[in-house]
Amino acid sequence: MRPPTDGSLWPAGLAALAGGAPAAAVPLLEEAAAAGEGGGLAPLNLGLALMQLGRLAEAVPALEAAADALPGHAEPPFRLGTIAGLRGDATRAEACFHAALARDPRHVPALAALASIEEESGRIESAAARIACARRLDPAEPELEVAAARLALRRDDLAAAIESAGAVLAQRPAHAGAARLLARALLRRDGPEAALLDVATRAAVDPSAAGLAVAAAELHGAAGRNAAALAELRVAAMLAPDAAEIQAALGLALADAGRGQEAEPLLRAAVAACPGDLDLRNRLATVLWKSHRVSAMLELLEEAIRAFGPQPILLMNQALALNALGEQQAALVAAEAAVAHPAGGTQALMNRMAVLPYHPERGHAAALLAAGRAVAARLGPAAPPPARPRDPDRRLRVGLLSGGLGQHPVGWLTLAGLEALPEAEFELVAYSLKPRGDAMAGRFRARCAAWRDAGHLDDAALAAMMAADGIDILLDLGGYGDGGRPGLLQRKPAPVQVKWVGMQTGSMGLDGLDWMLTDHWETPAGFDRHYAERLLRLPDGYVCYAPPPGAPPVAPLPALASGQVSFGCFNNLAKVTPAVLRAWGRIIAAVPHSRLVLRTHALGEAATRDRLRARLPDHGLPADRVVLQGGVPHQALLAAYGGIDIALDPFPYAGGLTVCEALWMGVPVVALAGDSFCARHALSHLANIGLADWVAASEADYVTLAIARARDLPRLAALRTGLRARVAASPLCDAPRFGRSLAAALRHAWRDWCGTATPL
Repeated sequence: MRPPTDGSLWPAGLAALAGGAPAAAVPLLEEAAAAGEGGGLAPLNLGLALMQLGRLAEAVPALEAAADALPGHAEPPFRLGTIAGLRGDATRAEACFHAALARDPRHVPALAALASIEEESGRIESAAARIACARRLDPAEPELEVAAARLALRRDDLAAAIESAGAVLAQRPAHAGAARLLARALLRRDGPEAALLDVATRAAVDPSAAGLAVAAAELHGAAGRNAAALAELRVAAMLAPDAAEIQAALGLALADAGRGQEAEPLLRAAVAACPGDLDLRNRLATVLWKSHRVSAMLELLEEAIRAFGPQPILLMNQALALNALGEQQAALVAAEAAVAHPAGGTQALMNRMAVLPYHPERGHAAALLAAGRAVAARLGPAAPPPARPRDPDRRLRVGLLSGGLGQHPVGWLTLAGLEALPEAEFELVAYSLKPRGDAMAGRFRARCAAWRDAGHLDDAALAAMMAADGIDILLDLGGYGDGGRPGLLQRKPAPVQVKWVGMQTGSMGLDGLDWMLTDHWETPAGFDRHYAERLLRLPDGYVCYAPPPGAPPVAPLPALASGQVSFGCFNNLAKVTPAVLRAWGRIIAAVPHSRLVLRTHALGEAATRDRLRARLPDHGLPADRVVLQGGVPHQALLAAYGGIDIALDPFPYAGGLTVCEALWMGVPVVALAGDSFCARHALSHLANIGLADWVAASEADYVTLAIARARDLPRLAALRTGLRARVAASPLCDAPRFGRSLAAALRHAWRDWCGTATPL
């Protein structure tokens, strides 16, 4: 039995909550509710306090108790509906809001919440009627005016949207939501430049109105002027330092600009101020991802899943985080849960495609084809291609679609070959999905006849741009990776569409893709059944490696001086499967005094190192013989190969650029070939320099091969001495030769569309 109280817990808890101290209020209200103080109001206010802290799952029982104890009170079911909505259960949310209105038909927040659900489901007129009712009941509430502006914009009533949004800003000059609505309505009515002039005119009247700077930022962002948008948000944040939504907007813009170190504290403060905002937590997770703090990201996501439930966006990012930590099975479970969720949609299917190739058992070619076809089925059939002159021999406009047109694996493996394409035959147009300003990006710009910064465009707008540009052949360099655009490919903006480097893991499964650019090692005879695309095989390799200028010289074989063989893998942890660790454990055990050096960005985080170290003993890897190192700048990464004798390639997702860099630095690579495209990258590169005998066909052969190579140091030293020259003289780096092959392949694909092709 709980001892009787003096009745002071309830008022003390209520005072703490009213004073803005929900954490202090929770234990007092828990005690009060248990003691029966305050009647049903104690569990109600306990639920409110827990909601303010973002502890949504814990709030539900308290609010349910309040709903039972206060049968005539609308607030408990309204709050339960709010939590259901935050947790992605729109059906339950709608039922709760109706229950609240049954208790009190004049409950304005429930009316507004129901209107929001109706708006999301496309019931615009019903939503507008509810908001009108709510405004009659509470004409002074600005959030209702914001909702009215949003609905007016949905109905293309631009004058009403502008009037309502402007009225909110007159009352609350730092209201970011109203500012964005004003900007969007002005943009649709007047166009970008006139809309900016309108906002500037308003700002001249009230220069301290932070919301107008947000509106200007929205307009600059819509025009792709991200730097100008960021500058306006900085102004807004200075004008309204206490406006959580504006500070959050600045944090998000900084994150998008790649300035995660500045963004993180702003986003953390915004999450603390708005614990019920799922998007803020998810965007903070993205900042952690981009800074390679994957364990911290996973912790944040798991906390969000506990609070908001297993919503698809959280599950998808959890899948990416687990995969990046080398926990492929748990990653696929999370990805499959997102696919199974009713709200998962196309994004969940694409997310599964991003993690499936790494899975040690299910990342095979047939599974990738099936998963890609599931994406295609959700997207719908490909659109008919645009009309283009069917002249088989004319100069062709070739589009490059990528976020990696610079110092990026896409750049290192395509640029030299593209530069070697005959300009008289092929005009290149770049559609850059991510701004890059490095020297390699400058070379891309120099080779392209036109450059489109297109990352801000949706699929429909970008497809229209490509069609207007008259693209004949579109090279997709993104696949299902970061920034990939399968929806765009299904819109068929070019008559011939070809998949090339850039998350080229296997078939994309899309009927909008005509060809896969490949070679005879990646896709030997009989592999066509694994691809929805037709296979456009090049005679040598499918890529042309551009060695980094100013790379350090090849160092002598370190084992000759140390007497210790150093195996190394500089691939990301997503590729390091349990089977890979098991194989490495057998190799280390068989080669006395050897060590294994793992280096990747994620290992710069202490929690990730600890997480991996805990798994090593289970796979026969003594912790004292494994060195875990974080990422370093590119030149230092190349120099680090000076301490490696043999590189061990992971499987089933083999190294691509990593293999090329190891070879350039004189380090041969032991690899294992599978049946998916990404499982054969290393085979293609090694075969093209005459080292196909470094590739195994089974895990047992992989182990045996690594041990045998490590036991012949004189041969290893001799190979190392001449390896860079060997690579430089090989088809892997022969840009003119590759350019001719690529030109012939693209011309073949074009002539096939024209109906005049002959066999390659």
